[in-house]
Amino acid sequence: MIDDALNDIVNMERKYYLEQHPYEIYYSEHDKRYRTYLPPKKDGEKRKPVTSVSKENLEMKIVAYYKQMKEKPVANTLEKLYPLFLEYKGKETSLANAHKLNWVWETYYKEEYIVKCKFDEITVAMLKSWFLDKISQHRLTSRKFKEMKSLINMLYDFAIESNLTNHNVSRVVHGISYKKYAVEQEKPQTEQVYINDEEETIINMALKQFKKTGNIAYLGVCLNFTLALRVGEVVALKTSDFSKNLVHIQRQEIKHYDKLADGKIVRNGYEIVSHGKTPTADRKLFLTRNAKEFLTMIIKTNEQRNFHSEYLLLDKDGERIHNDAINNVLRRLNRMIKTTQKGNHSIRKTCISNMGESGALSSEEIRTFAGHKDFSTTEKYYMHSTSSIENRSDAYEKAINSKINNVFKGVQAG
Repeated sequence: MIDDALNDIVNMERKYYLEQHPYEIYYSEHDKRYRTYLPPKKDGEKRKPVTSVSKENLEMKIVAYYKQMKEKPVANTLEKLYPLFLEYKGKETSLANAHKLNWVWETYYKEEYIVKCKFDEITVAMLKSWFLDKISQHRLTSRKFKEMKSLINMLYDFAIESNLTNHNVSRVVHGISYKKYAVEQEKPQTEQVYINDEEETIINMALKQFKKTGNIAYLGVCLNFTLALRVGEVVALKTSDFSKNLVHIQRQEIKHYDKLADGKIVRNGYEIVSHGKTPTADRKLFLTRNAKEFLTMIIKTNEQRNFHSEYLLLDKDGERIHNDAINNVLRRLNRMIKTTQKGNHSIRKTCISNMGESGALSSEEIRTFAGHKDFSTTEKYYMHSTSSIENRSDAYEKAINSKINNVFKGVQAG
């Protein structure tokens, strides 16, 4: 009896959907097939022809189509589309990138009225007005606004690829005045690089701390003042990367993420990947005399401890250290020499700035060493004066007064 009841339900459901079907089912003598059309899933689309060798199979296709339309809600808003987009980006790029995108969503978009509107309801003027409100509300700089806007640009691109809309409204929004953005507050020189004698002082302190604690991360800090590596590149170094005068930078440590059963993306440790941050991150760097000295100290320490790992920087148990180890000892060193807290990126900027100030290397050599695509990036964001303005008094005197040094001598003589 249960089977009979189930069959009755199936037949009733089949009859219901076929009665809703607006197109004729007919037999074509030309190709000996049954034919009809399936209605479009959204406005603007054309009806879709469908065929089968038997009428029964064709009716099954029709019923399955209507059931799918009924059971699967159409992702016709940014809010409904977002979970599908996030899953897609996790596959296309990485879970780490999806995690970053989700931070942008949670910060700027979640629960906002604009993401609840249907795609065909959102106009350019409407979206631009919402952007202006967000710029004001969050005090966004131009750079932060671009970060926020890039997510909705990608969402619209994904919606177009998914045939949910045919127009990227976000990419049409232009003309926001620079006056609307918050002013980008550039960090002072003292927070970006190690100035005056700070570099020498912190390296000397790191060597003392290594001698005292045996923590190899202190030597990693010293080595990086000669290589200007990203912190993930430092801890991914292998002994095989080094030759007599060069080191090959070809991998990095990144944060590892897992996707839970509920779809949430969570951080879970670290992993080494066989590529850099960008294609230009794969590079060979010259080893200076000091770099070789620090390298020798590290290798000798590993040998004395009877460690045989392929990686260069190892903890007390012979395991590869993570970027946290570098960051932690650097924080201690900053406190010890009583300077502003500066991270590994400041080591990188200090080394690159020294290269620029030396005048001994071309722009192309410095760009390659930094691992950047364009020298404009190196020059704009990584090159700073490593001397305070007070310590540059002689240089300012020479640059400004070189042609008028005798003015007051003449006045006094008269």
